[in-house]
Amino acid sequence: MMTHETGGSTGLKAGTLKVAPLYLLGLAVIVTFPYFLTRKTPPGYIIGGDTLVHTAISRGILLGRNPLLDQTYNVPPNWYPFLYHLTVAGISRILGIPVEESMILLQAILTLSMFLVVFYVARVLWGELAGIGAMALSFVLLTAHIYPNPKELAPLLGLLSFLLLARSRYWLSGLVMGLAFWTHYAFVLPLAGLPLVMFLIKRDKGYLVLFIVAHLVFLPFVLNAGLHAQNPPRIEDIYRFWETDTPEKKIRSLVPSLYLLPFVGIGLLRWARRRDPYANELLILISLIWVARLSPILLKVFGIELWSSRFTGLLPYSYVLLSSYGISGVDLSNKHVKAVVLGTLLGVLPVAGALNFWGSVEGDKFVRVSEMDFDLYYPPEHFPETARWIFLNTGRDDVVATSEEAGMMLNAMTGRPIIATLYGHGNVFINNEKRRRDLGILFTGNCGEKESVIKEYGVKYIVVDQFVIRKWGTVDMSCVAYPVYNMGSVTIMKVR
Repeated sequence: MMTHETGGSTGLKAGTLKVAPLYLLGLAVIVTFPYFLTRKTPPGYIIGGDTLVHTAISRGILLGRNPLLDQTYNVPPNWYPFLYHLTVAGISRILGIPVEESMILLQAILTLSMFLVVFYVARVLWGELAGIGAMALSFVLLTAHIYPNPKELAPLLGLLSFLLLARSRYWLSGLVMGLAFWTHYAFVLPLAGLPLVMFLIKRDKGYLVLFIVAHLVFLPFVLNAGLHAQNPPRIEDIYRFWETDTPEKKIRSLVPSLYLLPFVGIGLLRWARRRDPYANELLILISLIWVARLSPILLKVFGIELWSSRFTGLLPYSYVLLSSYGISGVDLSNKHVKAVVLGTLLGVLPVAGALNFWGSVEGDKFVRVSEMDFDLYYPPEHFPETARWIFLNTGRDDVVATSEEAGMMLNAMTGRPIIATLYGHGNVFINNEKRRRDLGILFTGNCGEKESVIKEYGVKYIVVDQFVIRKWGTVDMSCVAYPVYNMGSVTIMKVR
């Protein structure tokens, strides 16, 4: 086991050390809870929003469907690790609340957990002042909690795995790392390289045990994808990533934010004077993230293109830890230094973080939808009424065929599988383009072609809505289905 000296004198009374974390946690509640409490739907609960994908996965699990299945199409394999979604479903089941409310509640829980985790990790590694510093700096990370997402949970598990690795708790670190993979493997993938590098440096086989345990925990996902994938992973790029992610953009994404930059500098200066073993490991992790982000530049000449921005998920949290290491070395025995440091940590950083958070909220047009009554969202589609009818009158696994837009929404609201979803949101292991073509054939083909699509996908119900009409014109489905429900311009038909 490593031993560690915190170094320096905190110059803080025991009472201050105890009160400061509670004070910062209270500020976090004051800053963020007005946001969470005023949401009428989860942020991003819109057509084309990732939140719908996460809602659909969570609802499918809540309904009792095998989580190793794709919850949009009800076929193997699942393409998104589902620990986050299992948590959402569990909260919904235990508290008896809708999935949507469970997601917002989990947002609040994970936001406060971020403060507690960074405080705990930094305090264990470098002492009380480091913990307080990390907690204060976490206010600049609040924008990561605007949308409900597995990316809120994965970094916290990654940080705990790093702490356990640093403390030589190899088995437990491997288990937590595996759970992080089950949340968002790309976000924490560079962390998997850390035990390998540490093994090469120290020749301690415990690091190999950690690596093996982590990958054994995640092995069921890999096997499921390998056995059932219809094609190699195909990322549908809605942001023209392959064109816009230039080398300059890659480098900018690795540089600490302006809020963190001076504190990261302090951390590096302290490391240069005193090579702390934990800081060494943290800098190796940061270097691995840099390599993972920049390496696609070298691979591109061989025709290999990787979407490497996802590999930086742990980077801001790592910078916060490095900054807290620097703060831990400040001697607060001088009252003027003490006043500046405490004023910054307990005043300036929380205010700056709050302004940054609310500025991002106010400037995000997609967030505004979560403030309105959902009945007012796309009124011609009658989503609440249509979803209610489908949920009450169809079976859990009854396939519903409709437009990609309405399908994405109804899949999230009811958990019913669909034929095809919008570009950019489909399972990377499944041929989504074929599904979209077949959906078009269902609405535009002759009766024989319609019947063929219905048979292939096991379609039980068809929803004709404004998106269908806008894309394929007036459609005649009478030879394969008959109407059973009508609300305005939306007609639900049952397959004959």
